[in-house]
Amino acid sequence: MSELKRCPFCGEIPRTEVSVTKMGGSEDHVDFTIHCTNCGTEKTVRLKIVAYACFLDVEKAQEQVIQAWNQRVVTE
Repeated sequence: MSELKRCPFCGEIPRTEVSVTKMGGSEDHVDFTIHCTNCGTEKTVRLKIVAYACFLDVEKAQEQVIQAWNQRVVTE
């Protein structure tokens, strides 16, 4: 898994959160969020969990949110 960078706006160390939302039936959503408690910046990736989901799906969602958080836009 990639290393998590500091907040791009204020430099604080962000907090990671995982929350499961029961949607009913055979479907749940798992939200992976990286959140800066100092300035409120956050990124979230939602993983739809169904009967055939596996651990690799969870790892992929975690990696996606870390990559989204770590992405820095270079301007000239």
